[in-house]
Amino acid sequence: MSEPVPSPTESGGQTGHRFEEPAEVAATIPYTFLTVHRPERDAMVSALARVVGVPAGDVDVSEDSNARLDWSAAVLCDYEPLTGDLALAWDVRVSPELSPPSEGEAARRLASALGSTVFHPTAGVRPSAYWATTPEGVTTRARVLDMDPGMCGTPDENVDGPPALVVDAAESPLAQLPGARVELIREALGEE
Repeated sequence: MSEPVPSPTESGGQTGHRFEEPAEVAATIPYTFLTVHRPERDAMVSALARVVGVPAGDVDVSEDSNARLDWSAAVLCDYEPLTGDLALAWDVRVSPELSPPSEGEAARRLASALGSTVFHPTAGVRPSAYWATTPEGVTTRARVLDMDPGMCGTPDENVDGPPALVVDAAESPLAQLPGARVELIREALGEE
């Protein structure tokens, strides 16, 4: 059974992580990204530094936000492994003092820096509606569905494991996701 993926606003602004954060972190600019590939931590740090225009030392990336070493970093990123078509969910927070780019522009820069297609939620109310940006800079609407983990891999796979997300369709072909159908994403109509 497939279900729409809740957007960050509908799920409390995060992709699965729940943590207590200092008050100054709550005032940051949030980005939510899903990537086709899972880069190493150092590549994530380097890419986020390029996206926002800060030195790598100003970026803190952690799989476990409770183990974060530097809450005062200008860019904070917690990530969660995924299964299915997408490999990683990113919960990024950027200091507003940096004048960060829009989420769409940040996704474009991240896709280019990583060589991976990057997804971010549309602004509308449909939880399955996402924007996909390829490393070549092509941006298209896409439908991302949350699947039962047992449907994405071997039947013996642990159903309590990481979320399984499937890119069901996109309005333009996505080379890194050849199994995604090409069709109009009706749930995203009127959302620009």
